[in-house]
Amino acid sequence: MSAAAWPSPAYAQDHAGTERGAEAAQLPIGNKHLQPFDNLRYLILDSKALDPDAAIAKRGEFLPLDNPWVDFGDQESAVWLLVSVENPNDQPGEWMIDIQRPFADELLVQKRALGAPSQTLLSASRTTHFDERPVVSQYLVAPLWMEAGESAEILVGLRSSTGSWMPLTFATPERMRTAHMQEARFNWLINGAMVVLVIVAIAMGRLVGWPLVSAFAAYVGLSALFVANNEGYLHRFVWPGNMGAYEPANLLLLTGMMIALLQFARLFAGLGECHPRTNRAVRALQIVLCVAAILSAFFWRYDAMRWAVFAHVPLVAFAYFWIAILAWKEKVLGAVPFLAGSAAIVFTVASMSAVLLVPGRFPMTVALDYFHATVLFESLAFLIAILVRMLAMQRDLSRSLQAEVDTTQEKLELAEALQESRSRYDEARNHAKGLKARLASTSHDLQQPLLSLRRGLEDVASRDPAAAGNLQAALTYLEGVTESGLSETVPENSLSGEKPDEGVEAFLASLVIANCSAMFRAEAHDAGVEVRTRACEALIITEPIEIMRATSNLVSNALKHAHATKLLIAMQPRKDHVLLRVIDDGCGMDEAELARFSAKHAKSDSSEGHGLGLHLVHEFAARPGHEFVLRSVKHRGTCMTLRIPRG
Repeated sequence: MSAAAWPSPAYAQDHAGTERGAEAAQLPIGNKHLQPFDNLRYLILDSKALDPDAAIAKRGEFLPLDNPWVDFGDQESAVWLLVSVENPNDQPGEWMIDIQRPFADELLVQKRALGAPSQTLLSASRTTHFDERPVVSQYLVAPLWMEAGESAEILVGLRSSTGSWMPLTFATPERMRTAHMQEARFNWLINGAMVVLVIVAIAMGRLVGWPLVSAFAAYVGLSALFVANNEGYLHRFVWPGNMGAYEPANLLLLTGMMIALLQFARLFAGLGECHPRTNRAVRALQIVLCVAAILSAFFWRYDAMRWAVFAHVPLVAFAYFWIAILAWKEKVLGAVPFLAGSAAIVFTVASMSAVLLVPGRFPMTVALDYFHATVLFESLAFLIAILVRMLAMQRDLSRSLQAEVDTTQEKLELAEALQESRSRYDEARNHAKGLKARLASTSHDLQQPLLSLRRGLEDVASRDPAAAGNLQAALTYLEGVTESGLSETVPENSLSGEKPDEGVEAFLASLVIANCSAMFRAEAHDAGVEVRTRACEALIITEPIEIMRATSNLVSNALKHAHATKLLIAMQPRKDHVLLRVIDDGCGMDEAELARFSAKHAKSDSSEGHGLGLHLVHEFAARPGHEFVLRSVKHRGTCMTLRIPRG
């Protein structure tokens, strides 16, 4: 019962208007109550059962209450209370005698009026079903009917293994309902808050770790059940037919709370890594508590068993407080609220110990309500500690993720820079390949004019030997340069190079025939090949240098490799193009030789060239409007045809 539900004894005395030693206490009127501690007399009687007649027979041995509260500690004997009450009204009425205890081994409440037989208002034992109570309440309540102006003695007998706390209270039905509603609202608020704390903790399980959250949830859940059991809700809603289940359930829940609390403390402080000795001691204490929990399920009736469990409570509180101090020293995340919760536990245990060690000096109901509120406070403190740890972990995780993002960004920037460098490298490489290809083409093209000049040099030498010597040295130098350019442009795996930008012009096709005839006249004569030409006056549109390069390569190949006796160079006009044909009657080629010699750097075994001739012709023919067709018959000759756009 909360302190707000029933006022203090001083308030009750002022309110009732009675003094210690008064013969009868005036029953309250309206929304009021009375705790007649000044009018109470008590008797502790050794007996195995409650015998009201035996107690009344010892009326003269009843003593006035010395302490401000009705509490005589643990008593194996029966405790009897006797108080005289009077209805001050001129009308009859009903009052409630609230014992403010949810359980008792035996409880008897009788009304004894002068000249009337005794009336049993309430009789309860461990086997009494909840529905058999005369008043529906989680506490033991007896209804009292008093006639107008009636006086009577109320005799209350109690036998209980859970203490003799009995704050006898008289109240009107309205006042009792109000007090019990306030008490229920307070208790359900605490239990509901604990459920919320468990749900919040479970929501954080993936981040802070399921073992820690599970220990916290177990402690809070067992604490809520412990509160519900002490307030009588489990008896009312779970086992209404067995009031005696309160005590074994209380011992089991208490040991379970201590085990879960130590487990939570061990995990939170990281004792296994930082303080292994303390961790082993705490685990040993948990094992002892597990054994105590098992034994309490069978031997809960024995006082030694109960005190063995209760003796572990201050030990666990001290161990928990010591673990919190270690966590604070180690600067564990969330150690401050964790330490605050442990301090609240120590203070609660100290308060409850004072109530139990000095019975009657402090109100048990206030201590119990303080315990319930402290359980909520410490649970909230533990949750805050978990939240602090979670936020710190989340902050560290965010920093780690940001570092990974920054690293990834740097890697992307490096990759982009590398890709850009590779692109520039490939561009430069292709440009170099193009320049090499151009150099090779130019060197190849220079070979034939140089050959013609050398043949003409022979005629000059017969007339002017000195001039011929100078020309011979110059030609030798040019041939060396040309050969060097060709040899440096034959890679193992060459790529097609860039084409030089050359202008497209329209000019007479006959110019190509005339230039080729003059260029190869001497070489054909020396080779014994009869060269015939057939020109036309049609205009062609192409690159002049490239058409000369391609034509000279065709004629040069025919003279050098065809072993022909006759060679025809002809221009045949068509409607939109001109066909340039180079026809010989040489050895010819089969299909395999045609395919092989069309590749770049491909040449016959007897060739001293570089294998660029037909390849350059194919590249020239790849231009729009151009085409190259090579037909050959083995041992009969070859016909090479270039199709050129007509102007």
